[in-house]
Amino acid sequence: MIAWLWALAGCAAPDGGASVAILVPEDGARVCGTPLHVELAVEGLVFGDPSDLDGPHVDVMLNGQDVEMVAAETFDVPDVADAVWQLKVELSGADHAPIVPYAGDFVYVTVAASACAS
Repeated sequence: MIAWLWALAGCAAPDGGASVAILVPEDGARVCGTPLHVELAVEGLVFGDPSDLDGPHVDVMLNGQDVEMVAAETFDVPDVADAVWQLKVELSGADHAPIVPYAGDFVYVTVAASACAS
């Protein structure tokens, strides 16, 4: 309960843990990949300047391949080809290694041009 209250206050949890969850796209969703829009919920880690990737950031992977590094909870991955993808995110520190304890999440999405707005 106390960790939850700390998270609401925008502070790191007393145990030093952080978490990340993919909110958009949802697991199993059919989405547009031009761009692939992603929204996260991050707790226990504060991003600095979004252009400074030498601080805390999110590593973004598609089918295990690094595609983006971002310091934000909302971002777009450009030009993702039509296919079924595992979208994975993990929180990383200034040394570009995953934080300890590990904080990551993944979903499976189908990217299809037919899901794009005309």
